[in-house]
This record gives sequence, structure tokens and C-alpha cells, in this order.
Amino acid sequence: MGKKLYILLASIAALSVYAEIKMPRIFSDDMLLQREKPVKIWGTAEPKAQVGVEFAGQKKSATAAADGKWEVVLDPLSASTELREMVVSENGKSAKTFRDILVGEVWVLAGQSNMQMSYSWRWNMKRPAGNAAIRYFENNSNIVYATPQSDVDPTAKWRRAEGGAVQNFSIIGYEFARELNKDLNVPVGLVFTARGGTRMETWIPFEVMGKSEYLKKRRAEFDEKMVDWRKGGFEKAKAAYDERTAKYEEAVKKAKAENKKIPQRVWWDSFPPTLESPMPYILSTPAVFWNAKVAPIAGYTARGFLWYQGESNQDDSVARFVEQFKILVDVWREKWGDARAEMPWLAVELVSYVDGKNWPQIRTAQRDGCKSVPNSKLVCTIDTGEQKDIHPADKRPISMRLQRAAMTSAYGDKSAVCDSPVAKSAKYEKGGAVVEFDTFGGKLVGRGEPRGFELKIGGKWVAAKPEIKSGASVFVASPDGSATPEGVRYAYKQWAKPEVWLFTDGGLPVFDFQIEK
Repeated sequence: MGKKLYILLASIAALSVYAEIKMPRIFSDDMLLQREKPVKIWGTAEPKAQVGVEFAGQKKSATAAADGKWEVVLDPLSASTELREMVVSENGKSAKTFRDILVGEVWVLAGQSNMQMSYSWRWNMKRPAGNAAIRYFENNSNIVYATPQSDVDPTAKWRRAEGGAVQNFSIIGYEFARELNKDLNVPVGLVFTARGGTRMETWIPFEVMGKSEYLKKRRAEFDEKMVDWRKGGFEKAKAAYDERTAKYEEAVKKAKAENKKIPQRVWWDSFPPTLESPMPYILSTPAVFWNAKVAPIAGYTARGFLWYQGESNQDDSVARFVEQFKILVDVWREKWGDARAEMPWLAVELVSYVDGKNWPQIRTAQRDGCKSVPNSKLVCTIDTGEQKDIHPADKRPISMRLQRAAMTSAYGDKSAVCDSPVAKSAKYEKGGAVVEFDTFGGKLVGRGEPRGFELKIGGKWVAAKPEIKSGASVFVASPDGSATPEGVRYAYKQWAKPEVWLFTDGGLPVFDFQIEK
């Protein structure tokens, strides 16, 4: 009798745990829902349970599947600053209540450290005032997973843009949201997913890596190493890491006791090994940040994506970079239910930086990548950056250009010209070269002394003087006045900022380029 009772009670306890309605943490108090689009709400419950969702006068219901998964879709909502509640019920009984919800525009922030960079990164950075109409889903975890997760790390949560919370927001994201709120006069929500130092392949699911020979090899490498990793490799790596950590801590202790300079640990060695990744450097491990930070929230209804990444892929060829970029954008849109590629993908060009390896080529790859996917734009940043800091503090120009791109691509504002001119052809003649530009309606203007152009003469690149001939063309003169060039380029270097001269009359810089015969 006692045994039967125990089994019965255990069964009831198990059922009650399983039956509890669970939803990803992105559904919580203070969240912001997308306006004017069907809004997807999802979670798990007891199999065949009737789940109801009530919000803004709407009542939607669904029956949980055999695996407990359920989903409802709210009809398009109007923007609202009213603090409202969402009630989720199971079999007619209230199960969850989310409070203080706004409705407006939602944008997903993704990429690496320049997207992640917050106001708190530097002590002397000006902290902006808060804005009650902005909400921010903070998803900062460094934890990685070998398989897609159903939820993000427990530390993730929606925050209001109030008080000290703003200092931890993405600078680019917040400045973008502030300008968007000003122009549209609706609340703005930012869903943050970025992680510093990450290669592009960390954000691509394993399931689509077969579309690329390079990514296929990277996955095979991961799978092969994972076998040994789980057979003892992890324990060995962990022991070695613990030994290095102990030695470092002892060195710090000794330096403090002797009043000497504290030794600095190599930053990449500060990451302890994880059972989820056999790679020594998790920031380049395929799929792991997709699995941990994006898969759990993919499908949260949003207007579009802001993407700032490329520094960690500086060793890629142009072709490989473009191939990966296209796969990434396509799969993210697919996971968000955007079969028609209507969600804008707005990317940021690599800024000027003296130690950027292969950066002119990667900038070219970024442009080619955006050309390869519909409804995608790259904002030119060649006139920004700090010579010896890969994380420039002044990100407002970038945010402003992203906002202009959003106004054009997402909101149909044709007055918000956002496309920087692109060199489309070069004609070579005795004495120089004529470069024609696609200016997208703007007119070329120079700032300061003409500079930044080079001609290839006799196999060597030499500085040459440019002259604007029309609103869309520049003549670049051979230094000797007679040579016929074999190529022409502009601001085509890592640290290009001092060379930037050419803009539109609307204030947008011209993309760097290199054209050869």
C-alpha cells in the first residue's frame, strides 16, 4: 500500500512539474511588443492543455501539442505607451501575468563587441538621460551550448531605459532607439544578442552549415573533437586551466605584496573550458552562440536586425565572407518567420583602425554581402574610428546612419537618404582616370584639401590629386600628367580616416574602393 501511494504521489508531482506553463524569458514584465504585425507568443504546457493569451482586448487560444509546445498569434497591435498586462491561462485558470508592457518598434541587435559596447566601458563616457519609451532585453551571458536551447540564460531580462540601467545598454542600440523614438513617436524595444570577439560562424546554426564547404569542415572538426572532449579531454583541459589560474593568482598576490605592477592575464585565457565546446577558443566555435543566445528567442516578433560584425573574420577571403554572410542572414530571417525577406538587415561597415588586418578587403566583402541579400543595407563608417582602439567611443554617427537606413528600408521615408555613394566604373586615359559613382540621388562634395586617391602606375600605387568633375564623377590626375593608370583606389587602407575627403551633399561619406584593369 505504501509503495503504491509513493508511486501515485510521485506521478502527481511529475505531472504538476511538467504541466506548468513555461515561456522563454523574453516574455516577461516590461517587455515591448511589435506594432502592426502579427505577434507570436509561445511556450510549453501539459500536452493537450488549452492555453489562452489575453492582451489589449484580444483573446487567443491554442491546444498544446503532444510534446507540450503551444503557440498563439495576436492580431496586429497599435503602438501604445499604456502600461498593460498580458494574462496567460491554462485550462481556464490564470497561470502567468506579465505587467507594464508597451507596444512599438522592436529591433534585434547582433554582432560582436562594437555592438556590445556600452556606456560603462569607459569611465569618462557621458551617460545619456533615460527614456521611458525605450525598453532593452539584456542578454549578456557568455555561456555557450553545443545544441540549440529553449531559453536564454537566467540573467537575461527586459529593462526600462531609466536611471543607472542605461549605462549597460549597447551604445549603438540605444542611440538608434532614441532617434527612432524621436522620429516615429512610438516606443522602441531592443533585443540584444551580441557577444564580443565572435566570428560569424558562431551565429550560424549547425543545420545549415552544409551549404558551405568551409562551414561543413568547421562542423566536422567540431563533431570530431567533441568525441574526445567528452571522453576525458574536457577534464584534462579543466585541470590545466585550473593550474594556470592558480599560478596567475599567486603571481598577482606576490606582486601586490611587493608593491609591483599587477601582471595581466592573456584575455582569451580568462575563459574556463566548457563541456559544451571542444574548441580552445569558444568565440570561434561554430553555432554555439546561436544555440545559447539566439535560438531561444528566434521568432520574437520584430521589425528588423542591426548587425555589427566582421573584425573577427578579418582572415576570411572576400568570397568566403560573403558566402557565410548570406547563409547567416537567410537562416535568421527564416527562423523569424520572414520567408519573403521583408525584415530589414542593416549592417555596419568596419571603421578605420590602424591594426585592422585585411580590413579594406573585408569592407568590400561587407558591401558584396549586403548586395547578395534583399532588403539589406550597409552603412559607411570609413570616416569614423580611433587609430589605435578597435572600439571607438563615438558611435553616434553610426547610430544616426543606421536610423536613417531604418527610416528608408523599414518605414518608407524617402526623404531619409541613407545610401553612401559607390564607385561603379573607372575609365583610364592618358594623364589619369575618371571614376563614375552611383550617388543614389546625392551630389559629390569634397571636404578640405583633395586627398585619399591613388593611381596604379607601372605596377605601383602612388598618391594622386582628385578633382570633382560633376555630381557623380571624379577625375584623378597622374602625378606626371601623362601616364595612363592601370588602377585607381580611394581610402583603401586600414586607417583611412585621415584620407577621407569625398562626401555627399547630405553628409554621407563615400565608400572606399579599389578598381584595377
